[in-house]
Amino acid sequence: MLKAIATFCVLAFTSYEGLKLIHHVVRRKMIRQQTGMSDLELLGTARKDGQKIRGTAVICGGSIGGLASARICHDHFERVIIVEPEAWLSTADACPVNVSELQHKRSRLMQWESYQGTQVWPRMWFQKLFQNFERECKASDIPLVPANIKYHFSGLKLKTPQGQYNGDLPKHICSGRPGFETLLRRLVIGQEEYPNIQQIHGTVIGYEKDPENPTYLSQVLVRQGDQEIIAIPATLVIDCTGLAMAGSKFLRRLGFGIGDSGHGKERSLDDLKMKYDQVVHYSTYSIPLTDEQNHRLPPEARNYGVVGIYFPDSRAGERRVLLAQKSDKNIMQLCSGNWGSFELPNNLNEYETFARSLRCQVPVDAFWYQLFEVLKETEDSATLKNVRIPPSTYTPFHLAANMPSNWVALGDSVMHVNPIFGQGIAKAFLGTASLNTLLHEVHPDCVPKTFAKTFFDMQATKIEPLWDSVKAVDYNFDSTEPLPGETLDTDSGKRWFFRHVQILATKDDHIASVWWHVRNFLVPPFDFFHPDIVLKVFREAIKGSLLPAKD
Repeated sequence: MLKAIATFCVLAFTSYEGLKLIHHVVRRKMIRQQTGMSDLELLGTARKDGQKIRGTAVICGGSIGGLASARICHDHFERVIIVEPEAWLSTADACPVNVSELQHKRSRLMQWESYQGTQVWPRMWFQKLFQNFERECKASDIPLVPANIKYHFSGLKLKTPQGQYNGDLPKHICSGRPGFETLLRRLVIGQEEYPNIQQIHGTVIGYEKDPENPTYLSQVLVRQGDQEIIAIPATLVIDCTGLAMAGSKFLRRLGFGIGDSGHGKERSLDDLKMKYDQVVHYSTYSIPLTDEQNHRLPPEARNYGVVGIYFPDSRAGERRVLLAQKSDKNIMQLCSGNWGSFELPNNLNEYETFARSLRCQVPVDAFWYQLFEVLKETEDSATLKNVRIPPSTYTPFHLAANMPSNWVALGDSVMHVNPIFGQGIAKAFLGTASLNTLLHEVHPDCVPKTFAKTFFDMQATKIEPLWDSVKAVDYNFDSTEPLPGETLDTDSGKRWFFRHVQILATKDDHIASVWWHVRNFLVPPFDFFHPDIVLKVFREAIKGSLLPAKD
């Protein structure tokens, strides 16, 4: 008997060590494919041969994805043109150093006045591409702060890997959308640093095929402000039209993206597009602070950065979120949200009631109510933005049939997920990082026939984990309308696992570190499946010491 037990222990140990070795090997591949870490090395570097690709990269849409794409294409193409439909964004008024001097608002952008989150990796993207990045942030009063988002799951605060960084976590950008986008716009087109980038006012209304090479697009059709239609010759076309996804419509008119059937490896765009409705509402309450007020804030809310995030445990019957951050130049943003149809707070008294009513294992920290009292002094200057988030959509272009070789899309033109998780900017930047890596392999004479397919394959491996993980969270709530063919029970095992990961991250340094690094796009989600973590989850589940659900 003892010999059998000893043999079993040896085999179990050997198998366990073997699993860790396999995880290590696979992880190296996942870092390269699913994160942008290896792509950072090539960002901002000159092409090997010193020769740029002949012709023009035409970027349809001048928001964050379009501006980021333009900066990438500057290093690779003789000329870059951004087509932006809002007239004022092509004037000097769009690039002030002080964002408070903006005289206009983005009319086509629902999140212009909403709470915005970023991660560490997008800040690294900026620093690789703009040598003057930190100086321009300082000039615009945009703080770069340690990425401690003070995340609470059902009131339990997750740990952060402070010790791994000697108490000083890597920084992220702490800014609202006006400040963030204006900074990027000024860096790309407002300082004449990149003279081959031109932005024009107009609306893209279609494409034209190349008559000699019908698998390529040859021109982009643009209706200018005076209603004149011009045709811009294009070597590469990048669709950054966001939720409008205009490029897909133009391709269909030309016969692209249409397969023989809805089955098989390559399919029609109409068959590929996925859509579900998470039925989420959120509200942002932005309140300016005076310097004197700032000194009287509770210490936990005095510095720039995230004040706190309270995320619900659906199994405890909660479906509401509470967030706050101090950003830009003394702007405190409060944000509330929910899955389903519930009234959200419209003033500070209602925020206090909202915070007290959250069903959490540990109540919202007391300092929040001190914060609300100080904010009431300038509440008359507050702005309120309520948003009903559109349904989540994803078009996996890498699976589409009969696509043009020189057309790509990124950002919300490809995938739109629940923005409560604050991943939209990182998603767009990951697309541009893939684009840059691939363009470094393109010969100056032409864009190869396999270019678009290769790009979409690269981009998909990076952004599909976002789609899967956010969808899994949205499916926790019975108000969500799932994808056709799925139910809210789809991926229930995955949700069980990650719920327990979050709970363990409140007390386990290793798991908390993985959670933090995954959230900041520094390591792949595959890290959650390290044998040590899987074992801890199941061991705790067997012991029954995980957070109990409430009826």
